[in-house]
Amino acid sequence: MNPAYSALGLGMRTLGRLSDGIRLGYETGFDSGTMVDYVYRNEAHGITPLGRAFDRVFLDHPVWEGVRARRRLLITQLKDSLHRYSAPVLFDVAAGPGSYLFELPAGDYWAGDIMPAEVARGRARAERDGRADIRFVQADAFDSATWPHPRFDILVTSGFFDILNDRADLERLMDAGTRATDVGARWVWTVMERHTNLALLSATTIDFNKRPWVATLRSAEDVAKLAEPHGWRVERCEREAGRFFAVATMVRATS
Repeated sequence: MNPAYSALGLGMRTLGRLSDGIRLGYETGFDSGTMVDYVYRNEAHGITPLGRAFDRVFLDHPVWEGVRARRRLLITQLKDSLHRYSAPVLFDVAAGPGSYLFELPAGDYWAGDIMPAEVARGRARAERDGRADIRFVQADAFDSATWPHPRFDILVTSGFFDILNDRADLERLMDAGTRATDVGARWVWTVMERHTNLALLSATTIDFNKRPWVATLRSAEDVAKLAEPHGWRVERCEREAGRFFAVATMVRATS
């Protein structure tokens, strides 16, 4: 391993824990829904002024800025998709605490996650905010039999493609989403197309399984090609200014 990466990783695991964000990353995984929700809020917190300064540097990383921009594009495309149906039922297949769902108008929303802690956080916020229309359930993104309804009008997958390193898992996800939709349904998703330094990422951070975080870069075009045999076609694709992430909406065109 690069000695500089090792030194930075040691610093983050020790002194860096004064930052609330860095400490949360090591507790829940830097790819967890809870971590991403913290990045969305973009408020520096920490133990002592030094910890808050570390946290500000952490939150200002260009990729995290891209994550926040990705969120804005995601919300815009979700609102546009909702307007295409009279009474749409939406399901986020790997939602974490699903904070962006709370930016949508009242509707019929389901948020699934395989991690009980993420489901609990989502339910707590829904109760706190009086959003009975957003229901959090434990579900396996790869198994539509665990999803809360047999059919949905809109599916959401935000940040999930980036942590799937095996193409077979992508195929399983596409199969599950296709089984749970009909022609005319929409799927809004995000994908990470580039990063500043993937080697540094895996050397200094961990994922929700407490292993080195290995992110996989894919282009939106690659995901579109994977989805085509399942009957989906891309309707809209946008990239944030840093061009780290793409956000796309695809429509199920065929059975």
